[in-house]
Amino acid sequence: MNTKGIQNDSLSLSTHYLRMIPFGSETVMSTGTGFVYEDDSKLYLITNGHNVTRVNPDTNMRIVNSIAFPIRIKTKARIISEDNPNALASDFFDIDLYDDDEFLKPKWFIHPTHGYKVDVIAIPFASMAEIPKHVKLFPINKYEFNNQFDIEIADDVFILGYPFDITGGKELPIWKRGTISTEPVIDIENLPKFLVDTATRSGMSGSPVIMQRNGFHGFNGKEMTGKELLGVIRLFAGIYSGRIGAEDNFQTQLGIVWKPSVIDEIISGQKLGDIGFQSI
Repeated sequence: MNTKGIQNDSLSLSTHYLRMIPFGSETVMSTGTGFVYEDDSKLYLITNGHNVTRVNPDTNMRIVNSIAFPIRIKTKARIISEDNPNALASDFFDIDLYDDDEFLKPKWFIHPTHGYKVDVIAIPFASMAEIPKHVKLFPINKYEFNNQFDIEIADDVFILGYPFDITGGKELPIWKRGTISTEPVIDIENLPKFLVDTATRSGMSGSPVIMQRNGFHGFNGKEMTGKELLGVIRLFAGIYSGRIGAEDNFQTQLGIVWKPSVIDEIISGQKLGDIGFQSI
């Protein structure tokens, strides 16, 4: 594989292929997607709540018949060396989901107002100072996005994840294209989410969603705004959490995207998840 074209600022490097591991086994019970977020020198894994609860937050029913739930997540970090300056080699590391051996004290944080109804969680796993120098993580909020612009309806987006456990090689994600289908400033069902038109599949839960727009930007009719830009702009648009009508491939293929603001709300709220899902 030719890896010379992979740069350390590639958004592909920000995305993690997640393996959910149950108690008493190394068997992978399910897979998903996540990404790293940095806040106040602390690192969090961002993913969907249903990846750790195995419960659909809309129906409050189990996604599968099994009563098992994961107790840790296994993923990989990029390793930098003299022979591998592009950080494409990788090694496994584990993120524990509970603070106790009885699995009664979840480590993850949920939305302080909406709880699991916002299908996003933040799992603290390390401080920046604890990461060895040869290990490279890529927090998505440290990328240089074009934040002077706003996402708009009909913008193209890309959902970076692992549909049906397919990777782009070296555990890099597949970029699935979509289109913003509802006005991003409007909350759907009074929750901080919008919809995208996309044919996503199982394994992409927790994927980062990236808006990409090509052409001339920052113009207001014939007026100059001072923000004019020619080329490609990108914005972090949110967190993907599944499709409406996912059980039927012939239903409307609309995906749910949670707005980026929920991440900061979850981290600042510091509201720990509860274990009510274990008895469903």
